[in-house]
Amino acid sequence: MQTVSVIGIIIGKDGPKAIISKKGGHERHLLTLTVRDAPDAFINVTCWGGQEYIQALSSELSIGTVVEIKDANIQNQSQNASDDKFKPWTPSTCQLNVSDNQGSILLYNANNVPDYGQLLHIPTKANNDFYTLEDIQANGTNLQGEHVNLLAAIKKIWPVREILTKTGKKTIKQDIYLCDETCQSFTLTLWGNCTEYVQSWLPMDTVIFAADVRINFNEFRSTMVACTDSKTIITTCPETSEAYSLLEFIKTQNSVFRSGDMDFQGNPGNNDPDIQSISKILTVKQIKGLLSSLSEECVEYTVIYAFLSQFDIDGEDKNILQNICSKCKKPVYEETSFICGNPNCSGGDFEMFGNTSVNIDYRINVNLSDHTGTLEYCHTPPQIAEQILGIKPKEFQKLPNSQKTNLKWNFLLERVKAVLKMKKLKRGLYLQVLELNKVGAGQLLEHGFNDV
Repeated sequence: MQTVSVIGIIIGKDGPKAIISKKGGHERHLLTLTVRDAPDAFINVTCWGGQEYIQALSSELSIGTVVEIKDANIQNQSQNASDDKFKPWTPSTCQLNVSDNQGSILLYNANNVPDYGQLLHIPTKANNDFYTLEDIQANGTNLQGEHVNLLAAIKKIWPVREILTKTGKKTIKQDIYLCDETCQSFTLTLWGNCTEYVQSWLPMDTVIFAADVRINFNEFRSTMVACTDSKTIITTCPETSEAYSLLEFIKTQNSVFRSGDMDFQGNPGNNDPDIQSISKILTVKQIKGLLSSLSEECVEYTVIYAFLSQFDIDGEDKNILQNICSKCKKPVYEETSFICGNPNCSGGDFEMFGNTSVNIDYRINVNLSDHTGTLEYCHTPPQIAEQILGIKPKEFQKLPNSQKTNLKWNFLLERVKAVLKMKKLKRGLYLQVLELNKVGAGQLLEHGFNDV
């Protein structure tokens, strides 16, 4: 087997881990590093050995450490697609293996060590290959379990917490609030060694490019979130035009992001036209057709006559309510003791101490269908949801499931007239319900929708 020696900087780290050998059935320990020595050259290095050797190696090496790898075995990348799920993507067709009896990894201390530091600021994916935070929310559960790239600014850094996994192992996690031009708050959870990236981060002053974070729907928070795993590589302060542009935007909007002046709940804005003035009527097919004609970030308004084809407000697992800060309306969570994430807001303090500043609000998405197709994940702001249901969130929370089901069937599969706000994003169309009312068959016929 061929061997090679490499000098590079560690840009990713996963482990230490223990696995059971398929051959002997004994426990093996490993640490995976991603090492870079040029802008377009980085490779995965797997270190094998006894528990003490791997633990010592992990303690000595961290993200940003420059190392010299000597006599590492060269191995072709596995053709098994499942293996790719557990390692960062690299442009190399090979990977390196080092063990306690073959090869070595040493700290590199030559005069050119600072030169390698520049490689920490080059993303591992194309500069423009990323989702905006609003793109993720708009796509909803279509992205469930998918790995995507993010370019975002650090808004708030929560403390590291120790977690006991279902298998009884201890690990650490850290929640980070992100923001960008399209979204004021989005949660990224760092697991394990990814918390090492945070050491140099400053809220509202640091932009990151996170390659291959996993997207999940958080039932508790009733929203899409991102988390790191063994595939993730994070680039801090990427030296790209897109990152510079975002940083400039964040700095100009700093006071807005901190003050909570932006509408956290997506309620109809002051710039929206009067509902009665919106008269253009489109079908689902026509609305989807706007994707090819609308310019990015362009906002349009329309009326649609359709069936309410999804309205999941009943059932034990349907989390359509969320806790919000009564002052700035930002979501707050029990796991963070109901502390408002807005640094300048005191409205979301500890409910456990009897503070009544935590309110409950609706968070509902609906589907609208007509004879030409279906619009999925139409966001219904809290005040609109309350108008539709005719009941306040706290009262709704107390209803038994049977009454929630009865309430659902008052609207589900019923003919409705909906006024929509539409905004084109990079990877889809963001739809917001501004008004929704049940209508009779006669009103549909008036507008030529005899097939609805």
